[in-house]
Amino acid sequence: MSWIPALFPLLVSAGLAARAQILRRRLRALTPLPTATPRGTAPVNQGSAAGAGAGPLAVAGGLGGDKGFEFVTGERVMLSGPVRRAAVGHAREKGLDVLDLVPADLPAERALDLARTLEPRTYRTDPLAVGRGAGFATVVAGDLLDRAGHTRAPLDPGAFGAATARLRQFTTSADLAVVPAASPRGPLGRGRRAWLTGLGVPVPWTVATSVLGYLAVLASVAVAPLPGLLAVAVYCAVPYMVFAGTAIFPHDLHAAAFFRLVREPYGWWRTLTDAPSAWERERAERRDAARARYRAETDLGVERFLLPRREDCPWCGSDNLVVHVRAGDMLQAKPGRFALERCRDCGHVFQNPRLGDDGLAYYYRDCYDGLGGELMERAFSAQGDVLRARARFAAEHVGTPRAWLDVGTGHGHFCRVAAQVFPGTAFDGLDTGEGVEEGERRGWLRHAHRRALRDLPDGLTGEYDVISMNHYLEHTGDPLAELDLAVKALPSGGFLLIEQPDPEWRLARRLGRFWMPWLQPQHLNMVTAGNLVRALAARGMRVQVVQRRAAHQRYDALAAVFVALNTLAPDPSRPWAPGPPTRAGRIRRAAGLALLPVLLPAAALADRLLLPLVPGPGNAFRVLARKDEG
Repeated sequence: MSWIPALFPLLVSAGLAARAQILRRRLRALTPLPTATPRGTAPVNQGSAAGAGAGPLAVAGGLGGDKGFEFVTGERVMLSGPVRRAAVGHAREKGLDVLDLVPADLPAERALDLARTLEPRTYRTDPLAVGRGAGFATVVAGDLLDRAGHTRAPLDPGAFGAATARLRQFTTSADLAVVPAASPRGPLGRGRRAWLTGLGVPVPWTVATSVLGYLAVLASVAVAPLPGLLAVAVYCAVPYMVFAGTAIFPHDLHAAAFFRLVREPYGWWRTLTDAPSAWERERAERRDAARARYRAETDLGVERFLLPRREDCPWCGSDNLVVHVRAGDMLQAKPGRFALERCRDCGHVFQNPRLGDDGLAYYYRDCYDGLGGELMERAFSAQGDVLRARARFAAEHVGTPRAWLDVGTGHGHFCRVAAQVFPGTAFDGLDTGEGVEEGERRGWLRHAHRRALRDLPDGLTGEYDVISMNHYLEHTGDPLAELDLAVKALPSGGFLLIEQPDPEWRLARRLGRFWMPWLQPQHLNMVTAGNLVRALAARGMRVQVVQRRAAHQRYDALAAVFVALNTLAPDPSRPWAPGPPTRAGRIRRAAGLALLPVLLPAAALADRLLLPLVPGPGNAFRVLARKDEG
């Protein structure tokens, strides 16, 4: 059995080679941009130094025609006239609003980061795709920069990354192209942390996965020296394997390959210790200001946010209650502890004692908008498959609605996806947060109603063929009253679509405070499917279909890992922490982040295998009901 130790280096080598081929296929999907000026392309206005590409930010406008374009570049970037004209011509020909330019000689480190974070084929078609780019230059159509709220001031790597991510939210017509332009030279790792952070890529995760791969190679040598040298050779050859046959040939390719064992650790160090950019400093100032505000509130105590405990079930009135689960703030780790109680008679689960309006405002703040907006944007953007399944479920029953109101819409991610399934439908959104207005600015919503459902103008009653409440009722203090309002707003024959977590999912009880859909302290009422169907029938709604197991969403184990991380090792620098960061807190957080590259793949596999093993309904259900005519 002396061959067994040699198996580990072989597996490591195979894994490295397979990963390299995946990245290579992604980069091969990038289109090289011809530099010849397409016939009929208007010249770029070169009337200023910025237009000529001489400064840190190059902006070119006044292109004429039905759609003008502007160039936005990073620091120390120079764009030639032929490249500019070719880029504009390509964007016009393909009908693109945003075209990110990737220099053919992009540094190997930046090019590998691009390959790891970008899937070009889905990027072109997925309406929720997160903006990606090389941090070099971007062609932007029309008034997109103004609508996105970006100035034309010089952009450092962090600001450029944030602009790349944000511009993608304002269009579905985006792509990347390789240009034969010289990328700026600079020290290894310079600006990398800021750029990745601006794009929304978790830097600790990026570094940790790289460290694990490096350690696997070293372990291969320690376990079996001779076969381990094969793993070392493959590790160093990865840059060649990734870029072979692609339009990208990094200017430091040979150094990146031959000296990779030295460059990688140096790159980690530079990434983590690089001087903060102006964009990062501005973010830090916002967090410091928020820390002072939260400290003043926390010093007064968070128990004051809770209303008196009630003795009966808010759904059926029974006093036969039992504590179901206790948890802290599962998303943000703000101070406070909360209890969900279950009615033994009707099965309703509710927060008791419940947060009042001031408490809800405190715990919602900086979660979906503000400081936490970028993180939640990434989370919602990853739900494309779930949102499409929801829209297709509705399409099987509701025909072609003229107008649709999505209640609790957030930024309108569901509407963005559903518009592809219902191309002739006008989608409006309603929410109390500022995100709904952002959704209207992005063009995801026709109209934004920033208000509670009870404040919907009477003039809109009967105007919507479909009203959806997707993961909304559990956030409300009185779900029965919300149903009354929705039924009243519907016309005869209109449809009400409701989706929410299923508190009867068996694994929910097993995972306890780590089951994400308990989502304390935001979720106030968890309605069972049976209770919801009966409540709708009592309000004159004819239930068309109830989807339970088929509505299951494969996230339980993955989400539990993140909830456990936030619970057991929260970010010590969070502005609402009860005290200043401590060494123990930093060590716990670092240990938790180091485990993620191992835990997340295992959790993802568990989510793929769980449903067939657990009897009963899934972790979510959908109900579609139609208002009786007359």
